[in-house]
Amino acid sequence: MKHRLLPLLAALMAIISVARAQQRDNRITGVLTDRVNREPLPNAAVALLAAKDSALVTSVVADAKGAFTIKGMQPGKYVLMVTYMGYNPLARNVQIHDTTGLVSLGTLALLRKGLNLQEVEVVEQKPPITIKEDTVEFNAGSFKVRENAVVEDLLKKLPGIQVEKDGTIKANGETVKRVLVDGKPFFGDDPKMSTRNLPADVIDKIQLIDRKSDQAQFTGIADGETEKALNLTIKPDRKKGMFGRATAGYGSDQRFSANANLNRFRNTQQLAVVGMGNNVNNTAMGGGGGGRGMMMNSAGAEGVARNWMGGINYSDNLAKGLRLSSSYFMNDTRRENEKRVEGETRLTPDSSRFNNNLNGSLNNSANHRVNARIEYEIDSFHSLIVTPNLTWTTGNTYSENQTTTLLNSDTLNTGRSLTRSTMQTPNLNGSALFRKKFRKKGRTFSTNLTFGAGSTESESLNQSRTAYYEQNATRKIDTIDQKVMQRNASNNIGVRMSYTEPIFTDRFLELNYGYAYNFNSSNRRTYNRSKPGEGYDVLDDSLSNSFDNMYSNHQAGLSVMTQKLRYNYTLGMNVQFNNLNSENLSKHTEIRQSTVNVSPLAHFNYNFSSKKRLRASYRGQTKQPTLEQLQPVPDNSNPLFVKEGNPDLKPSFSNNLNISYNAYNQEQLRSFFAALNGLYVLNQIVNSNTLTADGRQVTKPLNVNGNYNLSAFMVNGFFFNKKQRTSVNSNTMVSYNRDISFLNSRENFTNTLNITQGATFNYMHEELFDVAAGGSVNYNRARFSVDKRNNTDYFNFGLNLDFNVNLPLGFMIGGDVDYIANTGRSAGYNQQYTMVNGFVSKTLFAKKQGQLRFQVYDLLKQNVSVNRTVSGNYIEDSQSQVLRQYFMLSFTWFINSFGGKASGMRMGMPPPPPAM
Repeated sequence: MKHRLLPLLAALMAIISVARAQQRDNRITGVLTDRVNREPLPNAAVALLAAKDSALVTSVVADAKGAFTIKGMQPGKYVLMVTYMGYNPLARNVQIHDTTGLVSLGTLALLRKGLNLQEVEVVEQKPPITIKEDTVEFNAGSFKVRENAVVEDLLKKLPGIQVEKDGTIKANGETVKRVLVDGKPFFGDDPKMSTRNLPADVIDKIQLIDRKSDQAQFTGIADGETEKALNLTIKPDRKKGMFGRATAGYGSDQRFSANANLNRFRNTQQLAVVGMGNNVNNTAMGGGGGGRGMMMNSAGAEGVARNWMGGINYSDNLAKGLRLSSSYFMNDTRRENEKRVEGETRLTPDSSRFNNNLNGSLNNSANHRVNARIEYEIDSFHSLIVTPNLTWTTGNTYSENQTTTLLNSDTLNTGRSLTRSTMQTPNLNGSALFRKKFRKKGRTFSTNLTFGAGSTESESLNQSRTAYYEQNATRKIDTIDQKVMQRNASNNIGVRMSYTEPIFTDRFLELNYGYAYNFNSSNRRTYNRSKPGEGYDVLDDSLSNSFDNMYSNHQAGLSVMTQKLRYNYTLGMNVQFNNLNSENLSKHTEIRQSTVNVSPLAHFNYNFSSKKRLRASYRGQTKQPTLEQLQPVPDNSNPLFVKEGNPDLKPSFSNNLNISYNAYNQEQLRSFFAALNGLYVLNQIVNSNTLTADGRQVTKPLNVNGNYNLSAFMVNGFFFNKKQRTSVNSNTMVSYNRDISFLNSRENFTNTLNITQGATFNYMHEELFDVAAGGSVNYNRARFSVDKRNNTDYFNFGLNLDFNVNLPLGFMIGGDVDYIANTGRSAGYNQQYTMVNGFVSKTLFAKKQGQLRFQVYDLLKQNVSVNRTVSGNYIEDSQSQVLRQYFMLSFTWFINSFGGKASGMRMGMPPPPPAM
């Protein structure tokens, strides 16, 4: 792998060195003053734009005397833009003739606003990054991307933003859970639907928001419910037109892939239609037209999948104060997989139990979901937000499993099992939030009603044959041939009311009360055959059960928020009364539990400046056990791994502490983020494992105290020479976990340390080529209290390279290379592999509306999927079936029509101003 990468990296460095040498000595100087009194203008913003497309080249800030110097640009034509608060912008054309060009502009005088300015046409200059209270705003035109790129490609250029291979977006280490388009939901809460379907060309701004809950946004008092969100704003001239793309491809081994999306924007109206079908493991809609395209999301995925997906999204302002956002989406997936698992459980310092498992499965699932959000501004004092959601899931599974269990070198059992199952799960949930403002500023009242109803009906056939051995001789053979029918139902309703009152000019009081009620029922029926080959007609009482579970809580809280110029904080206290009532209808028994949780509430924000912020928060939260954890009958679908429920489980209560600091330098385009997180859980639900003499494992959940997690995260992002063409993002993560587990009633403490260091590098050279490279090192250490011989250390290494080169006549070549190495694992799992994907494409037609592409996936035939799991005193290594090499030829048609006219896709800013 090193021999393959070194020549390529050397060539790239040579190109970069030549480019940097050509721009080393060029500079532009000047002094900024007031036109009337000739006083200097300190800290004025100076931007240099490319004359041909007004793309931002670099920006600087004048010193205390108004002087500025711009260095390192290539020979060419530019436009110098100067902006200063209270003054009209100034534009000046500049040309650099050679590699040692020096342009002295002398004194540039700016005119105060309100005075006549005849000789300059004012053009709005948007800074690359703008900092607001809870928002970091990126000007999309300042970050160059390849032609026909999608939003996901643009996000990879932004400092502090990381995009995983599966499309997951992380901002400063935190997963982005919601992407909005012009403030409206786009296909519900799936971020990939917008980032992989909207072209980067139509985006005006990308806003990274620390989004509060709807209720907290209304009251202005933090309730601890925040999430990272992105809002994509569409360019004004793109809000009246239609755009999209359609791709179809066919390849070797009968591989196929097709996807299409069509978007129509008309002022406040948004209409989007998407569709996709493939058998190349692409489970997310969309794909970059300029890069990996239909090869996205395949590497490392378990199994081989066939997917059909489609949906429609509609948003509009239906009437004055009434806005609707809605979507429907469906997907149908068929996945085949073969998986080999080897696990080791340490029993004593001299004894281990080994599990070898080979599993083959075929899963079919279909899902339909409908989402809506209705916002009604009744008047300036009253509003209503209603969000209903409906999902319907059906599926069937076939699984065949072969197992061998050994105690040291002696065989305990061997077995084979077959499982066939079907299920369907309809679910309806939603909320209705009513908000009222009073005439007195800061006095508000709001009430939020939540509701939900759902059920799961399943039917499965379990067949198995297990041989148990004693001194390597067969002792007995167990067979199972059963039919299991189960129905789970759940209903919940809740209400939360909040009242705020200003008590001083900078302090607000919030009183809140909430009530929640949950009802869950489970009915499990297991049948055996009375005679071989006949129907399942004998009820097995020991494996059947019916029970009802009712949970309710009352929560009351008081909070005081103080708002100062540079900081604000919220202090409060919540008290929660929990009641649990489980009734076993089969055994005529009942369990009642009552608990009280008291938790303080604290949030603190300090703004050192508009670019530097410190935040700290504490939050307590209750979590209920699931139906499967409460069901007091064994699940023996795998006879060697039997799961039992525990109706005596108590709700767990988590204590979360978070401290974070972030800073952005708008002039140098640098970002920095650091965070510390702590989690301690009371009554955490863990599994207690019991190993029988014949090699079976019985698992039962129980409550424990003492588990905790500590983590630290740091992200650094910056651009070289302020060019927005060469950027580096680095991230460091350290976590320490303490977990409690039980084996044969013996308590074990597992202390796990994880350290990850990663970095990515992006470079774009004019319109010729762009390259992205990255690497990561992950270290894992596990220490066990029961048996230190279980202690383990292992590493994961990764390198990646993604490049595109534009050639004459509309040709483009590109590809991506991923190198993965695993060490410190079991024999056969210390694998290293290199994934190489590549393509060559050709644009067609005068307006570049067509593209023909030939691509190869897994050129070296090395794709694998290897994973390690460490839990308690158990270590497991697994390897799964993966998609192998294929070739594909595809055609893409780009749709881009605005104002009734088709237009090409071009990134950049508004046209440059005329000569002065």
